[in-house]
Amino acid sequence: MTETLSKNVVSRIDSIDYLRGLAALSILAYHMYLFNFGEVDSSSILGKFKIYGVSIFYILSGITLYVVYKDRLHLKKKDLLEFYIKRFFRLVPLLWLVTLLTVLLQYNPEIMSLKKIILNITVLPGAIKPEGFIASGAWSIGNEIFFYLFFPFMIFLIRFKRPFIFLFLAAALGFLIYFTFYVLDPAVPLGFQWSAYVNPLGQFFYFITGIALGILGKYIPQRKLVYLLFFGLFFFLFAYYHVQGEPVMLVTGVARMVLSAYVVLLCLFFYKTDFSGFAPVLKTCMQFLGNISYSLYLLHPIVYFVVKTSLGMAGIESISVVISCTVVFSLFFAYLSYVFVEQTFIEIGKRFVKRIGYKV
Repeated sequence: MTETLSKNVVSRIDSIDYLRGLAALSILAYHMYLFNFGEVDSSSILGKFKIYGVSIFYILSGITLYVVYKDRLHLKKKDLLEFYIKRFFRLVPLLWLVTLLTVLLQYNPEIMSLKKIILNITVLPGAIKPEGFIASGAWSIGNEIFFYLFFPFMIFLIRFKRPFIFLFLAAALGFLIYFTFYVLDPAVPLGFQWSAYVNPLGQFFYFITGIALGILGKYIPQRKLVYLLFFGLFFFLFAYYHVQGEPVMLVTGVARMVLSAYVVLLCLFFYKTDFSGFAPVLKTCMQFLGNISYSLYLLHPIVYFVVKTSLGMAGIESISVVISCTVVFSLFFAYLSYVFVEQTFIEIGKRFVKRIGYKV
């Protein structure tokens, strides 16, 4: 259970890490099918993972940031600098690395223009036009950056008057409804509407809902069996909610509203489930996935390209071998990335914050 240890120290929420890791693994599973067999139908659980695995990331991000910063982030120069610098070093170095690898391994002058490369280097414009990111899946990082730009100000207003969270929720729900029913067209394939789908305003609801769950969390005790049963029930309902057709059907109409509600409840039940009685080996595996989830999410398309190319040159065309090798090497390189890239730059960010703290 997460408890405030001091004004500035908050213990880690293991259950959130577990779900984040499982979401990353589900997206990898979807891509393994997509890359080898083609697009899935909306009726498939993999099709739902494609869309709502990323939504889970946003919700968990909102929960985590609220829990960590609700008492320590104020509209002061020092606090704002610390927040934005730490967020920069948490996200951007790995994003740059994956972008560089993508350009080097899969360079295509038609879609990797100088202008687009500059956009990826400067990063911030991607918060407004996330479809401009080169690396596979990087559009969601652009959305996260967009959310971070407003987070300190939202926390300030929520701390000032708690009902502000309802105003933010209403606005975010309004954007979700607008994009779901008026912007995205169910008669047009999702790929042709990608820039509209990845617009951060259309995704803002999930992040804001995460903040709301962070606020609500202190009023809900942790349970083991009860919440796990609820989680299982709502996962079953999510998996078997009837939708079919092109993936655009998952993000338009009533289906999107229902599936979004399922995902929010899934996150809530997982967040408040006590895993202390679970087998240590299971918790270790889930924690491992949670730790490497960011690297796994960004790196696995690159690993797949290298694995498929290498095996093809060796005359090995077996899809099962390609998928197996991709999964194993993705986990391996994601762990190396977590240790040597993510952790390294997180520490650099902390030292940088500490250094400038004396000057502010």
